[in-house]
Amino acid sequence: MSGGALVLLVAFALMEDFSSTFQAAPWGKIILLGTVGVSVSTLLFAWGIKLSSAMAAALIATTGPIVATLITRLVYSEPLRKGIVLGVLLAVAGGICAVRGNGDRFDQLKGGELFVLMAMSLWVWYSYNCQRWLSDIPQIGIAALTVTAGALGFAAYVGFAELSGIDDIRFGTSTREWIVLAWLSVGPASTSIFLWHFGVSRIGVTIGAMYQNLVPIVVVLISINLGRHPTTMHLVAGVLIITGVLYTQIRNLPKNS
Repeated sequence: MSGGALVLLVAFALMEDFSSTFQAAPWGKIILLGTVGVSVSTLLFAWGIKLSSAMAAALIATTGPIVATLITRLVYSEPLRKGIVLGVLLAVAGGICAVRGNGDRFDQLKGGELFVLMAMSLWVWYSYNCQRWLSDIPQIGIAALTVTAGALGFAAYVGFAELSGIDDIRFGTSTREWIVLAWLSVGPASTSIFLWHFGVSRIGVTIGAMYQNLVPIVVVLISINLGRHPTTMHLVAGVLIITGVLYTQIRNLPKNS
C-alpha cells in the first residue's frame, strides 16, 4: 500500500499543482477517508476472505451494486437513476453466474461474510464522499492523498498488532515474494484506485459497482491464454452484466429536444 501511495504522490506532483493543493487540502476529511475507507475496508475484506469460504465471499461481493444503491439512496437521499433497479438486478445475477461458473461449491456461512459486506459498504462510503468532500482536488490527487492516509493508518495497525500480539502479521520472506508485493503495490493497486476515482467521478458509484461484477469475466478472458476455456455460465454472466450496465446508461442518456 505504501508503494502505491508513493507512486500516486509522484504522479500527482508531476501532473498537477501539488503545492497549492497540498496547502488547501481538507486534511481532516482526507485522513478520515484514507483511514476508514482505505485501510479499515482493506483489513475487513482480508479478514472476511480468511474467515469465510471463497465461494461465499465471492457471492457476497457480487451484491456490490445493491449495496451502492441502498447507501446512496438511503444515506445520501440520491435519487434513483432511470432503469437502475433492473440494471442492478441484471448485474448481480450476472455476478452470481460468473462465480457459479467456476464450479466452486457453497458449503455454509462461516461469519466472515459479514466482514466482506462491511468492507464493501465502507468502500462505497469512501468512494461517494471522496467526490463529495474533495471536489476541488483532481482525481489523481484524491487517489494519492487518501491512499497515503490509508497507508499510514495501515502501518499504525501493523505496529500495534505486532506489539500487542492481537494479530499474526506476516511479511514476505523470499525475494520473489517481495518483488510480487512491490509490483502489486506500485502497478495494479495504484493504477486501479486512480481509474476507479476517475470513473466514479463520471458515472457514479452504483454504475461503477455494476462494472466491478465483470471482474470474474476478465479473469476468464485472461485464463483463455492459459488454455482454460469459459463455461456457459461465464458467457451468460458477461451478457447479463453488460446488458444491465448498458440498459441503465442508455435509459439515462439526454434526450434530443
